[in-house]
Amino acid sequence: MTEKSNFPTNMDHDQWFWDVLNAYLIQQSLKQTRQRKVVVEEFLKLDRHVDAEDLHNIVRKRDPRVGLATVYRTLNLLKEAGLADQKSFRDGRSVFEVHRPDHHHDHLVCLDCGKIMEFENEEIESLQNQVADKLGFKLTGHRLDLYGHCLKRNCMPDAKV
Repeated sequence: MTEKSNFPTNMDHDQWFWDVLNAYLIQQSLKQTRQRKVVVEEFLKLDRHVDAEDLHNIVRKRDPRVGLATVYRTLNLLKEAGLADQKSFRDGRSVFEVHRPDHHHDHLVCLDCGKIMEFENEEIESLQNQVADKLGFKLTGHRLDLYGHCLKRNCMPDAKV
């Protein structure tokens, strides 16, 4: 028996996400709480890397009753369900982003302001596969994070992005 959740109709473009989440919650015998739903909706709207504290500040504007612990638990639940990726780019701060199974990207990270820029490059992807083949290795995934300094004038050290 499956439960039918009342997800907003404006989430159609992310329906796959809600379907996977709902199935995972049922599998784990968990309920879709109102507060968890608010956290997930705001996380999906952001479509960028976010840490729990920043997401909490955003969620509180919509529902001040949602606590930081709920945000942390929800992000960890999304990670366990395979719906969010957790990364630590600098200073031990973890950030999360939606894990889209049909999309891969790599990152450029500014060591001054912390800005994270996503990029895709088929030549890099091809070279990685060639190296793996040459060394007799089958790739199942990878992570490429390049660190450096923004060359833009508006790069501010320690600015929150």
